[in-house]
Amino acid sequence: MRASSHRLSISLLDLGIVAPGQDGAQVLQQTLRLAQLADRLGYDRLWLSEHHEAHFCWTGPEVVLATLARTTSRIGLGSAAVLLPLYSPLAVAETYRTLAALSDGRVALGVCAGVPADPVALAALMESGIDAGSASRLFADKLAELVRYLDGDFAPGHRFARGATPCFAEAPPLWLMGSGARSAEMAAAAGAGYAFSLFHRASTQDAAIPRAYRDRAQGRDGAQLAVALSCVCADTDAAAQAQRAQVESWIGGTMRVNIAGTPQACHQQILAACEKHGAQAAIVYQMWHLEERRRDALVALAELFALPAAGADHG
Repeated sequence: MRASSHRLSISLLDLGIVAPGQDGAQVLQQTLRLAQLADRLGYDRLWLSEHHEAHFCWTGPEVVLATLARTTSRIGLGSAAVLLPLYSPLAVAETYRTLAALSDGRVALGVCAGVPADPVALAALMESGIDAGSASRLFADKLAELVRYLDGDFAPGHRFARGATPCFAEAPPLWLMGSGARSAEMAAAAGAGYAFSLFHRASTQDAAIPRAYRDRAQGRDGAQLAVALSCVCADTDAAAQAQRAQVESWIGGTMRVNIAGTPQACHQQILAACEKHGAQAAIVYQMWHLEERRRDALVALAELFALPAAGADHG
């Protein structure tokens, strides 16, 4: 399956990491400005992660997504991803239906099987002494429940026959984020989009995984495949490689940099990754902690991918 630049959906991922020496409040404001820039440039969606460790400037993305729904006008928004084992599926469905209503349907719901790496945070959130492995094993059942509440898959007259409240809102598109065969299988079975992570250290980057998703999800409503990759894009290869080395010294135990180089080199490597995995979309995490560098990277790639409004923003 061949991906081409004129059909490719290009989205962004922001984790809200507070790099050494940075101020968390300032990083949060950078995210708000990033969203407005991406909106003007024509990026398809901005995904925000959920993390509960101390070096992030938000935990769950819902409050930030609600803010961005009011400060952007066109760009899609989404969670990448809600740590579903921690929560009631009904509460998640209600929250994201509300966000869909507030954003005129621009918010997507991405979920995953992960839980916090911080055992203290996990214990506080689960309130039952459950360990990380047991929490993650809850995911399959909770995903099935979530789909029912989103779709209103109940008998006529049942309280949730019209889905989770608010009933007037359309259910948000459902995505599953993962890096292994099991997550791809569950996404296909649920009729959800699948974002295949290449940048998590746990990812084998095995092309058989997204291929299995495509085979199983073929013809199902909501089936979409994206690759999620990390990128350091700079005006020179030397600058990109220097940033790559710095970033990997900070987070090398959990994440990898997939692509680093000039805008032209990054553009070609993103296309190649989508072609290799048969993806219609790329979710790009720009690993710049300096706002001006990240802005330059977004503008340059928007132009190379010929995004709808890329030529309109150089300020």
